[in-house]
Amino acid sequence: MRRSLIAAMALVPATALPLLAQEHEEKPGLLTVNTGLTVWTIVIFLIVLAILAKFAFPKILGAVEERERHLADLAAAAEKDRAEAAALVEEHRRLVDETRGKVQEALGEARNTAEKMRAELMDQARREHDELLARGRAEVANERAGMLEQVRRDAAELAMAAAEKLVRRSLDGDDNRRLVQEYLAQVAPVARA
Repeated sequence: MRRSLIAAMALVPATALPLLAQEHEEKPGLLTVNTGLTVWTIVIFLIVLAILAKFAFPKILGAVEERERHLADLAAAAEKDRAEAAALVEEHRRLVDETRGKVQEALGEARNTAEKMRAELMDQARREHDELLARGRAEVANERAGMLEQVRRDAAELAMAAAEKLVRRSLDGDDNRRLVQEYLAQVAPVARA
């Protein structure tokens, strides 16, 4: 191929000189056709075209095809990225809705738990109130029973003192106890009423 190019280059100046000489000798008009020049122009054009077709066009076409492939890959990647972004947006919406639902559920559970705790605290306060009242009543009843017992003892001692004055004699301890118990047995139904 190089040889043909070199040969074509060598032929061009050799054949072009006589043509150039002719051109300089006569002044053709603007519309005159020089057949020799036209033939050589076509031959050179075909040679250059053959050289370009053999060496340059495949590389140019390869680069163009590679660029088209690259652009197609970029378009596919952009479409894939757009689809992924849409999927991510949808996933985000789903997660937001799911989170919103969980928050509402948690708030509902918190309200229910708070109501249960309030009810439990109210029940506990009522129980403690009832226990305090029961303890207070029990203490009052115990105090009352203790006071009644004290009143009985005082009454027994007064009765013994009165009986001693009446009898003018002192009874021994066993007699005193028996008399007190009998008296208390008689007084107890009257005091309870």
